[in-house]
Amino acid sequence: MFKSGVYYLPMRIYRTAVISTFSLLLILSIWLGLPPEEDYIPAYALASKVIVIDPGHGGCDPGAARGNYVEKDITLAISQHLAQKLSEAGAMVVMLRTADHDLVGDGFSGTLAARKREDLRLRVEKANELKADLYVSIHTNADPSPRWHGAQVFYNRSSQIGKLTAVMIQEEITKQLGNTKRKALPGDYYILRNTTMPAVIVEVGFISHPQEASLLADSDYQARMAQAIFAGIAQAQVRSYDSEIELYPDR
Repeated sequence: MFKSGVYYLPMRIYRTAVISTFSLLLILSIWLGLPPEEDYIPAYALASKVIVIDPGHGGCDPGAARGNYVEKDITLAISQHLAQKLSEAGAMVVMLRTADHDLVGDGFSGTLAARKREDLRLRVEKANELKADLYVSIHTNADPSPRWHGAQVFYNRSSQIGKLTAVMIQEEITKQLGNTKRKALPGDYYILRNTTMPAVIVEVGFISHPQEASLLADSDYQARMAQAIFAGIAQAQVRSYDSEIELYPDR
């Protein structure tokens, strides 16, 4: 539908197979008396979900940078890993960009700041038109001081599902990567305010931190980050918004 996006549309038979396979594995584990696995990912819960992935920045907007490390490249690489994992789980995935470009097009004649605003508007507009179930925006963080590090997820304070998803993603990143003590927080950002579906912004780390910037540019680390985000999204599909989530991060 959109020239800037790519659809991954699993067939009905494939979705059924995904659900059946994971259900069978769960039944077998119970029958064999195996203890519940903390690392179990309920990927079956993602079947038929429409998920928009927004690789931050692109084109003439590089985002933050440190030397040869550029945010727009890192966000695209992680988003591609994430799209593949979600698609394999049966989700209908829309990538808002699949290459180094924004969504504005060549005919725009305004300032760079105006172009960035228009790009954000178009990203949100396309997600809203799709009536997606979830919007996931991938970014890197940056600070003048090189000492700050750690991934962090942001959500709209008024969205319970958004908070639940953000918390689950944050917890999975902490568990799987083990290099952040940050907590998911509410944020006042254009995407979070203007999407009509639950949305999260995943700041995958600080590109301004020398060691973390090197990790963020590493393909294996990018895949691990995508896996943690994927696991958090899946966990949020089967987790209820309870008092533990309500009180987070003060629990």
